[in-house]
Amino acid sequence: MRRMADTRARSLSFGAVADDYDRYRPSYPPELVADVCALLPGRRVVEIGAGTGIATSQFAAYGLDITCVEPDPQMAALLAAKFAGIDDVRVTIATLESWSEARSPADAPFDGLYCAQAWHWTKPETRWRDAAAALSSGGVLALIWNRDGYSDPDVWRILGEAYDRHGIIDRAVPTGGAHEPADWPPDEVEMSQGFTDRELRTYHWTRRQSVADHVARLNTVSAHLILPADVRAALTRDLMEMLTEHAGDDIELAMRTDMALARRE
Repeated sequence: MRRMADTRARSLSFGAVADDYDRYRPSYPPELVADVCALLPGRRVVEIGAGTGIATSQFAAYGLDITCVEPDPQMAALLAAKFAGIDDVRVTIATLESWSEARSPADAPFDGLYCAQAWHWTKPETRWRDAAAALSSGGVLALIWNRDGYSDPDVWRILGEAYDRHGIIDRAVPTGGAHEPADWPPDEVEMSQGFTDRELRTYHWTRRQSVADHVARLNTVSAHLILPADVRAALTRDLMEMLTEHAGDDIELAMRTDMALARRE
């Protein structure tokens, strides 16, 4: 019960920094969005854990009809304001679990369900069943994660030294340089019921970000948000000083975006 409560608290920790989340979190590779949209049998989709609408904006550009499900009221408020007056984007404040329970069996199924950066916050025991129930036969499931990496491998060392200095074990990035999709094991996708055509896709891309913006982006990760305020402030100062001394004003991120795809039987 404690682990579930901790996960719930962390999943709702982002609202306090909703504006920073929207400003500093990266978007997703355009080719990934195009790939998902090309697979959809129709335009009616649901987005789980929509956050402030970073992915929503990209999918909405394809003319999709999107139901956004977001559990954090502050994140949902920013999302709703962003799409105010746009009939094809609707926002519901709910978890996947509560939204699924509230849906009527008579509700029309969706052509697609996608989730960017949030599937690990859903309940493992019921999420596949909930996703399958929401989709029509042939509907597409797309689970997406961005992974920070660095063109300069010394950045990993600097981050590790900063975390070690403050005794932080739960870290925003894997400072050993590991770049595996640890939040969703491929075997879970393989074992899920009700889905076929399962596959994993990876997209590599780069982006430059100022040191100040990148540290601000790290401070939108739950591992930072749950830190005591004084520890987070001290860590922020150290990261700023150490990264600026090493790299100057900006750094290049070698991004990896992982996507698990499946189709409803």
